[in-house]
Amino acid sequence: MITTGWPLSLATKVEIVDVGSGEICADLADFPLPNYGAVGANLDGTYFVCGGRNVSSYYQTCYKFTISGWQEFASMKEKRGYAAGVMFQNKFHIFGGYYNSNKLKTSELISIDGGVEYGPELPTAVYGHAITSINSTVSILSGGETSATDYSPLTWYFNHETNIFSAGPSLLEGRSYHGSATCVDMVTKAKIPIVTGGQGDGWAALDSTELLINEQWQSGTIR
Repeated sequence: MITTGWPLSLATKVEIVDVGSGEICADLADFPLPNYGAVGANLDGTYFVCGGRNVSSYYQTCYKFTISGWQEFASMKEKRGYAAGVMFQNKFHIFGGYYNSNKLKTSELISIDGGVEYGPELPTAVYGHAITSINSTVSILSGGETSATDYSPLTWYFNHETNIFSAGPSLLEGRSYHGSATCVDMVTKAKIPIVTGGQGDGWAALDSTELLINEQWQSGTIR
């Protein structure tokens, strides 16, 4: 599912894409309000979107998609845009973000029943970052804008069971507003975290990709 984004004139559109065939399905019911910088997930078969912003304000509401369309189902503890989120044990864990000229250091967990609770604080306040799971208990948070730089190369491992962050290997290239995912090597079956795109030095748009192999980031090949 793809929804919200920029420009705001298209930020309420909702599309479903078959990642296997690349086919785009018919548009679904529009998102309730123009929104960009939001974060979303598939929670136990239910699609939902939390936070984000429009031109003048930030949101803390979470909406879920039902047969009747989009409905409010939870409200985060804080308003936040440009956060990052990942699923763990049927809860959506949202990290960092931005609100009212402040980078955020807090995290929150959202349950399918609408329950909301604070999680542990991040090692540093950050927004425009990305996160992906690398195994059943650990995720890796990468890049973003921090107090030190607008395009951080730092990464952090997060153990969802112990709630402990630990420093990971620095990216080859600092980046923010990038994408992150985990793929499976077809030969070794190893899970490989990937970061791609985003903005880097001088706010330049990036087309580079990095793969985390044997605890070191390696450049991907562009074909």
